[in-house]
Amino acid sequence: MSGLCSQTLSSSPFDHIRHYVCMKTCVFTLVILLLAPLAAFSQQGTYYNPRDDQYKLLGLKRALDAYNIAKSELERTKSLFDRGMSSKAELERSDRTFRESEVNYQQSFLAVIYERRYISIQKAVKSQLPNGQRRVKLTLANMTSGTNEIKRLLNIEEGLYALVQPDVITDVYVALLNDQGAIISQPYETKIEVLKVGEDPTIEFTLLQDVDIATVRLIYSQNQDQKKIYFQKDAASNRVAIVAEQFSQEAPLASTATYRMRMELFSSAENTFRLEVANLPLQLNVYFQDPQTQARLTQVKYTEGVNTKNVSLNVLLPSRANEELRIDQPIKFYVLAIAQGSDIRVDRSKFLTEDQVRKMNVGYAQLELVPRGIGQFQIRAQQLYYEIAPDQTVSMTLDIVNEGSRWLDNVRIDADLPLNWTKVIDPNTVDRLDPTSEKRISFTFTPPPDVGVGKYDVRIRITGRSDNQPLEAEPKTVTIQVTAKASVLGTAAIVLLIVGLVIGIVVFGIRLTKR
Repeated sequence: MSGLCSQTLSSSPFDHIRHYVCMKTCVFTLVILLLAPLAAFSQQGTYYNPRDDQYKLLGLKRALDAYNIAKSELERTKSLFDRGMSSKAELERSDRTFRESEVNYQQSFLAVIYERRYISIQKAVKSQLPNGQRRVKLTLANMTSGTNEIKRLLNIEEGLYALVQPDVITDVYVALLNDQGAIISQPYETKIEVLKVGEDPTIEFTLLQDVDIATVRLIYSQNQDQKKIYFQKDAASNRVAIVAEQFSQEAPLASTATYRMRMELFSSAENTFRLEVANLPLQLNVYFQDPQTQARLTQVKYTEGVNTKNVSLNVLLPSRANEELRIDQPIKFYVLAIAQGSDIRVDRSKFLTEDQVRKMNVGYAQLELVPRGIGQFQIRAQQLYYEIAPDQTVSMTLDIVNEGSRWLDNVRIDADLPLNWTKVIDPNTVDRLDPTSEKRISFTFTPPPDVGVGKYDVRIRITGRSDNQPLEAEPKTVTIQVTAKASVLGTAAIVLLIVGLVIGIVVFGIRLTKR
């Protein structure tokens, strides 16, 4: 090239002009040759390494280096373009490379930041309100760490760092789930606008389902995290919460009503509690029982790690009602869980109002018992077997007795007869039969004129209702034996024959003796 320039210089009168143009072309060519390795190096710097997804911090460092190289290249190309030593295409290519490197760098930076974001559950305290509602107070904490070290190690730009705010997590959605994945919190989801490091917000939920273990679902920054936790119990109330599966029951007299209850401890000072019953009539016997071991209980003790007990209350009803125990009249009473060291004593002979129970500051549950009576048939008959001639009838009586604890309504008496037999029942209906009362029923059964000799069964049925429930007495079967008519002439002939035979034997014996 120097030879070409020298030839040009010596062959034309415009040597200085040709020499200037030749030198400018040589300089431009040298610049292109010098920038080519840098462009190749820039492309190598943006080369994607598959392991960057596994080691995101190293991927961020690689992306930062590529970004700095592309930025320097863009500045050099722009400087050359301003001096007329670079084309517009080269400038656009450098700008495009820079923008791609910038996006890759920002993506790598966000990937590292989002990977290091973490929310922990500091507390989950379950409590009971006076109205019986269960609430949970959930305390969360932003545990994101190491972002300042990343900034210092990689010399990240202050503007990008301030824009991303890696120590702040926004739009956090929180919900409580049961084992089946259904939301059991009210509200169903709660949103935390901003969660900063060092600021631990507490959110409250009302439990739609009473559980001790639940799953906390956290959705934030394109992440979804689920943690299964065991609720702490609010020990401030220092009592046992009692929840009955069926707080109101109906039970017939002479039976047992069983109330299954769940007793949950909310105390840190006491772990043993006495079980008492108030406002039940004295003639009702009661006892508490462990539903698993069937052992009778007078108190419950909570061991470490066990905050819930299942207890059954059995109420034994007498066979008869009285002034204190009336049929269909509900009885409201209380089950109390009193701390073992408390001086509170319950006298079952005294009535306690709800205000008095509430002022005791003990765990309690109000239950209800509705005594029900039930009628019961008892059938009495003096005789159930009869023998008649074909032209005779059977007349008999039955006594219907109500041995139950409730009156019997619409008692009906009927009989299933053999073919062509007839019946008369008096009375065949009884409108009401009170407990311990009885009613005599008369029956007349008539066979048909052509009845044959033999045995015939009559089935007596008695039905009624008690407390709108159908009742049926045990059927009674009457056996009727129809015998043939006796012949008078035949009987007389047989008697005469027997008498003659006896006389003949006697006469023959006397004659034999005389010989």
